[in-house]
Amino acid sequence: MDASITIAMTARLMWIPVMLIACMECVSALELPAGPLAALESDEFQVREKAQAELLTWSRERPQAAMDELFRVSRSAGDPEVRERCLEVLRELVNDEYLKEGEGFIGIRMQDEMTNVPGDPEPRIAIRVIQVVEDSAAQKAGLKINDLIVGSDDKVWRVGSALGPFSDSIRQLKPGSRVMLRVFREKELIDLPVVLGRRPLIADNPFLDERQVDIEAAEQAAKEAYFRRWLESRKSRD
Repeated sequence: MDASITIAMTARLMWIPVMLIACMECVSALELPAGPLAALESDEFQVREKAQAELLTWSRERPQAAMDELFRVSRSAGDPEVRERCLEVLRELVNDEYLKEGEGFIGIRMQDEMTNVPGDPEPRIAIRVIQVVEDSAAQKAGLKINDLIVGSDDKVWRVGSALGPFSDSIRQLKPGSRVMLRVFREKELIDLPVVLGRRPLIADNPFLDERQVDIEAAEQAAKEAYFRRWLESRKSRD
């Protein structure tokens, strides 16, 4: 091989690790957008609010990298308003992570019921919806009281109880997972896609509708505890 070609190829290969290091430095040197960051110091409340919302939108597009920079600015910025608002944006990002953890949750109370399904010669055990929790995955998907769930994805129930197997299958999935429910409503079969939420701390309480304030307080406390643990873990890395 010609010596000049060999030298050129060697030089190109030597540039590869240099370029990789440069790329890594670019990632680690991510900075918050200057416009919204400067606007956080505005004398006008509405301008500060808009800037914080813009910063959150920007951060959610690159959450992992943004978290480190928000954490840094929340501790080092000279303006206390900037520190506090960056901390609030960071809290929202960590809360997004919290909502993705835990067990899946639909948000219904239910009971077993034997039924016949059109097109199926054998009877099935169905799940009668007797309550739909407000703002739950079930409500967002359009599930209604008195709907009969006669299948979930490729599962149907023939004997015993459907409640246990159905609940277990939902809880084994992560929040954000998608399940397809086969629902019998007003003599019509419909397929209803449901994106699962995160199972609340006291979802097994039989009086969900009567203790909404308690539920919200418990969930907020859990989110705050999760955020505090995240902060302590992040501080330990410095």
